[in-house]
Amino acid sequence: MDRRRLLGAVGVLTTMATSLVATPAAALSALAAPKNLTVARAADDVHQIKVGWIPVTGADHYAIDILAGDVETVLDLPATATGYTIDAPNPCTAYKVRIGAVDAAGTVANTGFWSLRALTPSAVMGMAPTRIDEGTTAVATWREPAWTGYTPLTGYHSVFTRLSDGAVLADQTSTGLSFTYPGIDPSRAYTLAVTTVNQYGACVTAKSLLDRFRPADPTDLVVKRLAEAPGTVSVSWTPPANGPAPTFYQVGYGIDKVTKTLKLDTSVTATTLALATDKAWIVEVKAYNDNGGSSAVSGSVPVFEASGSPPATDATWPSTSTVVDNGPDRTPPSITATLSQKPVNGWFRTPVTIQFTCADDSGTVAVCPAPILANTDGLARRFAGTAKDAAGNTTTTTLTLKVDQKAPSITATVLGTKNAAGWYTTAPTIHYTCADETSTIASCPADTVVSAGKADQKISGIASDKAGNTATATVVLSVDPTTPKITASVTGDVSPAGWYTTAPTVHFSCSDGTSGVVACPADVSVSADGAGQKVSGTVTDRAGNTAATSVTVNVDQAAPGVTTTVSGATANAGGWYRTAPTVHFTCTDETSGVATCPADSTAAADGAGQVLAGTATDRAGNTGSGSVIVNVDGTAPTISAAVLGATANAGGWYHDAPTVHFTCTDTGSGVASCPADIPVGTDGAGQVVTGTALDAAGNTAATSVTVNVDRTAPAITATVLGATANAGGWYHDAPTIHYTCTDTGSGIASCPADTPLTEDGTARTLTGTATDLAGNSATVTTTVSLDRVAPSIGTTISGGTANTNGWYNTAPTITFTCADDRSGVAACGTGTTVGTDGAGQKVTGTVTDRAGNTASTGTTVNLDRVAPQITATVTGSANRAGWYTAAPTVKFTCTDDRSGVVTCPADQVVTDGAAQKIAGTVADRAGNTASTGTTLNVDRQAPVVTIAGATNGAVYGPDAAPVVTCVTADAVSGVAGKATLSDYESYGKHTVICSGAVDKAGNAAPAVQLTYSVKPTIEWLIALTHKDLPRASAVTLKQLDADLMGHRWTAYTARVTALSLGAKPELTVADATTLVYWAVMLPLYY
Repeated sequence: MDRRRLLGAVGVLTTMATSLVATPAAALSALAAPKNLTVARAADDVHQIKVGWIPVTGADHYAIDILAGDVETVLDLPATATGYTIDAPNPCTAYKVRIGAVDAAGTVANTGFWSLRALTPSAVMGMAPTRIDEGTTAVATWREPAWTGYTPLTGYHSVFTRLSDGAVLADQTSTGLSFTYPGIDPSRAYTLAVTTVNQYGACVTAKSLLDRFRPADPTDLVVKRLAEAPGTVSVSWTPPANGPAPTFYQVGYGIDKVTKTLKLDTSVTATTLALATDKAWIVEVKAYNDNGGSSAVSGSVPVFEASGSPPATDATWPSTSTVVDNGPDRTPPSITATLSQKPVNGWFRTPVTIQFTCADDSGTVAVCPAPILANTDGLARRFAGTAKDAAGNTTTTTLTLKVDQKAPSITATVLGTKNAAGWYTTAPTIHYTCADETSTIASCPADTVVSAGKADQKISGIASDKAGNTATATVVLSVDPTTPKITASVTGDVSPAGWYTTAPTVHFSCSDGTSGVVACPADVSVSADGAGQKVSGTVTDRAGNTAATSVTVNVDQAAPGVTTTVSGATANAGGWYRTAPTVHFTCTDETSGVATCPADSTAAADGAGQVLAGTATDRAGNTGSGSVIVNVDGTAPTISAAVLGATANAGGWYHDAPTVHFTCTDTGSGVASCPADIPVGTDGAGQVVTGTALDAAGNTAATSVTVNVDRTAPAITATVLGATANAGGWYHDAPTIHYTCTDTGSGIASCPADTPLTEDGTARTLTGTATDLAGNSATVTTTVSLDRVAPSIGTTISGGTANTNGWYNTAPTITFTCADDRSGVAACGTGTTVGTDGAGQKVTGTVTDRAGNTASTGTTVNLDRVAPQITATVTGSANRAGWYTAAPTVKFTCTDDRSGVVTCPADQVVTDGAAQKIAGTVADRAGNTASTGTTLNVDRQAPVVTIAGATNGAVYGPDAAPVVTCVTADAVSGVAGKATLSDYESYGKHTVICSGAVDKAGNAAPAVQLTYSVKPTIEWLIALTHKDLPRASAVTLKQLDADLMGHRWTAYTARVTALSLGAKPELTVADATTLVYWAVMLPLYY
């Protein structure tokens, strides 16, 4: 600090004027507001309103303030008045009344307003007309008014009007809470006006518009520029969730307003628009039908701004700051943002967390933003965080991130032709198509030619976007460019001359190393005789490739022919000879010719089955034979009989049809005929079955067997006895089943006894079986339903819940639940809604089951849907500014004319605070509530006065003399008059007094004071000396320090003066003057 500034500061301090503020005179005492204000309609004439109050001592007169609807009237009444009558001829008008005590100076102390409702009801609640029947029927419902009037409602007056021409279509009065009018035009709008009515008239009308039967608004509009093509804007929406179906959509767009439209079919809920990137656009969508359009759902498209890649992890973004315009701290805090991961190509492909770090030179950061999770895809997602220090300075940092969490799309297309089995015979090419909506494609696979022959080859291509997301497309294909292989081989008997004497088989062997053989020729049998026969075969693989081969064969399968001629004897009709014959052989061959033929052969004299044979051979090696069999037999055959297919019981009876089987033998010529099996298919006893055998020589033999057969089951019937079923087929008493059995064959062996039914149930089955002597049986089943138990019935209450006092405050619905686990429920009691307030209302229901059993149940309902009433009265006095300096009391009064009051708020003593909303809620026993309240200002505390800029008892250096101010604060009503400062100074010692502060409630603060001193020190002057002599030697500075420390003021002054002299002084004159001045002042303090 230079000398002039220092001396100036001292001058200011020493010449500062002081002043004292006189203590204000005590405020005059104010009147209290009148107490016990009552406002009520006269019992003998409700058009007269009686107002009463308790007089106030010292009142000059009273001012009554009457609000009749929107009209306010203020009347002066004499100090002797304690009541007033208001003429209230209009039944529609509600009133507010208050009374004020006025003193001689005109100061008014008012009570709160007392509210009095109109004689007529208030408006209905919740009215919202709508359409049904495709818009051709108007329906509306509403709730009772909150205020039903001074007397009960007599009805609702409904007027239904067509809006286009004002025609009144319905004008009716009813007591119901609904309105219906059919046959309206869906393309027109209507109004419904409902007025509440009681004996005093109809004053308040609720009016609603029934708009044209148009579609509801579309929802979920999404408008955004495409990342890969910012000039293209995608628009998508969701159809209306209710109302009539639209017939088309209209998409409108423009810059400042909609200037162009696009009409779309309802099958479309998305489109694209070509919109310039250097302009901001508005886009809207409406749904239309023949009756008009919905309201527009709108979106905006900003100007496209290409953004670069965001910084890597731990990067700090540029920030903006705001600084408070006063206060000791005007340095904004610092804020840096750190990302939880590094981007790829400037993109994040997983959610990234932005962490903020805040600091402030003052050391106090008031607000530092919480971390932000960036998890929404976008090209330029902006995020900001703001730091705030304790002084209110702020710094904001902004980040722009690019996020793409979605993988790109990739499709693979195979270029080539495959057969029906899926095989390619020429190398196909796989072409890849890649797309990405956000960060765009970074790499897409090149076309791939698949030339290797192999089945089910998996060829994959990977697409990656610029954010590092990848997607894979895989194609499975089979390729076979090679033909299969085929060879032929011949199997069979072949002669040395190359002739096959049996039909040779040409066998083809096929193979394919890739796709495999799908068709290989079957073996070919060469059955035709001939020379030089060519046999060919072709193989096909699964890919469709083919190959062929062939082979030539010579075939002679025919044996030479040999015929026989018998001579010398004659056989009988059975082929038997009685003497030995002779056989002559004749040989032939049409192909290779006969090589050898046998000589004649004579049979033996006696024997059966003697073979006389001869063999011929052809040139191919085939042989042929001829033979004659000679038989001689003179013995008859044997025969026996056995019963098969069934087993007789102990009584000798068959209950299945048996079969008699005959066995015949002959040791000579053999059996010529043996009887076939004979089934015995006729019921009866002692049936005889006979059979005869014949041999080849004509001999015969016979045998027989006797059987008893009964294959018919007995007859059985069931009869229900002892009870009768009702019309529904149900029995009340347990019936008994009686059985009757008969048999016309072997006779009855057993018949079931009577069976009683003992268990309830649906379709209970009882079975009886009869058996005859042959073991046949028959069964009869009887189905019986028995129910001897009454059904059950339960009660369910919905639409409201009774409170602990047993009262409902909404109309409950009583429904009955019925059950019967046997015959089932035939009739169940119908539910009902209790719509009338009252206690002990009984609702009963009855159930009947299909068997006719009944049961009943019931419940009792207490209903109160009307809220109780509550009023609030304030005791205490406020000043003209509306402030209480003593704690006022708010008293609540509660009434309920139905279920009764269960809770009423206690009196509330209001403590300090501005605009305190004192509310009270009354509850009746049914749980209905009502609330009221008032707003009060209370301040019982004087303002707080502090002295800023200095510390009591502190000592300050000459260059740090404090600037002292008075600070007045009041946390409740606020400061009305600030404290003023008085500063008394003597030889550097200051006494500062702040006094005279008053708040808006009238509370005065006591005076406060502090003292401080301003004086130089040796240490301070040493530091100033060093500062002013930056080029002085260490010796010189040490000498000056020693002079001051030793209190050698004169020596110090002489040295300083010498340093300011000469051609090149080390001190300026101004600096030397300052140092000398303080060296002169220091002895005053040491």
